[in-house]
Amino acid sequence: MPVSPQDRFIETLGLISQTEGSPRISGQILGCLVLANEPLSLTEIAERLDVSKASVSTNVRLLEIRGMARREAMRGSRQDHWAVVENPHQQVLATLADRFRRNADTVKSIAADFPEDDSGEGARVAGFAEFYLRSADFLDSWAQTLATTDQHEKETPPHVG
Repeated sequence: MPVSPQDRFIETLGLISQTEGSPRISGQILGCLVLANEPLSLTEIAERLDVSKASVSTNVRLLEIRGMARREAMRGSRQDHWAVVENPHQQVLATLADRFRRNADTVKSIAADFPEDDSGEGARVAGFAEFYLRSADFLDSWAQTLATTDQHEKETPPHVG
């Protein structure tokens, strides 16, 4: 039986998440939320992915902390519902930029501890700090470009003709 493109997408995001060091299920949940036309309860997500509600609860909160998912109250329901944030790509870039900035600060402080007569070791270490800092700046710039593009697309009426 062929696998649907929806299932392939969900599984691929799970594998990407796992490759990046996060739980596979967190990527699968993200894929499920991306495809959903409305916010989903923990029970609905668990049923769609055929996993435990406890696993969904833990991992959807991880997505919330990372700024990828948001909790929504649904009228008439006592359960929280979950949706993907509006521009998840920008959030990924912002998260990476923050991580790279922290790396730059850490490596830069180590580079400062090297003596000046260290045969260039300190300069090479400082080069790593510079790499992380420039990468963070690039990621911020890319996120801003996406935000500008998304805003332009929202404000531009579709072409009819």
